[in-house]
Amino acid sequence: MRRIRDCFTRSDKRYGTNFIVVRHSPDWLSFDPETSRAFCIKLNLPETLIIDFIAVWDAEVAVDYRRFRFRIKEIARQTLVNVEHARIISDDVLRASALAGKVPPDALVVFVDDDDWLAPHLFARLREFSSVGAGVDGFRWGSVRLGRPGYTLDADANFASRPTVTLRQIDQRTIYTNGYAVNGTALRRLGVDALCECFDANAQYDAGRFAPATVAEYLSCANKHPAHTMAARALLGSEEYRRGLRTDIKRWAESIMAVPLPPNADSFFHRNGSVTAGFAISPHFCGR
Repeated sequence: MRRIRDCFTRSDKRYGTNFIVVRHSPDWLSFDPETSRAFCIKLNLPETLIIDFIAVWDAEVAVDYRRFRFRIKEIARQTLVNVEHARIISDDVLRASALAGKVPPDALVVFVDDDDWLAPHLFARLREFSSVGAGVDGFRWGSVRLGRPGYTLDADANFASRPTVTLRQIDQRTIYTNGYAVNGTALRRLGVDALCECFDANAQYDAGRFAPATVAEYLSCANKHPAHTMAARALLGSEEYRRGLRTDIKRWAESIMAVPLPPNADSFFHRNGSVTAGFAISPHFCGR
């Protein structure tokens, strides 16, 4: 596997055109749970997963699901706004721009969900290397994970595991949700729909059709917060979780705040001033 530090020289190239593309982000304050059915089907999740999760959440937690997701989105949005040399757009805008031929060949496109965090120096760092037009389709890098380190098929075991800060292994053959950038040439060749979702990008990567270079640094963060859809899928089957949702939210915040920052990710967190606020889930969220 090619790593930037091993194979490419740095250059003083201009920053170019850089897009942060936010996938399927609803207006959370007016969110209609019924609209989640199509989203769940698209991701091969149970059709009523989010509907069922909202019902459990709103019955137990003082801050309802919509307001919680809105606040999580606001925190994440601030990290995106802080990214240098970037324009934030929706996936629909990207599709229209690509169709109109308005995505330059040397553009860099990073796909995120609306609760993901990016390092402010992401594009500045990527543009330091001269490989954008040198036979690669973009970049991939390390992604920090906040939350439970992983999920199994056992909901009770998932509930028992403690949230933490995990540095996902950089060199394994996985394209993470917010850990890759696609250049305009690859986007034009493969199409937006083949690269927008990380599992589709991973399929292209495994098939050898998407060939990003690897940057051996941590430049993004996946926030697997208590209201995350994957948390719902992993935990709803546990009766203990359903009875202790408020306790679990508090445990999530306390566990994350107590973890010392890993050395490899220290600069990322300290450069993102608003990231720390994302850990501090207010105690009144847990009241009822």
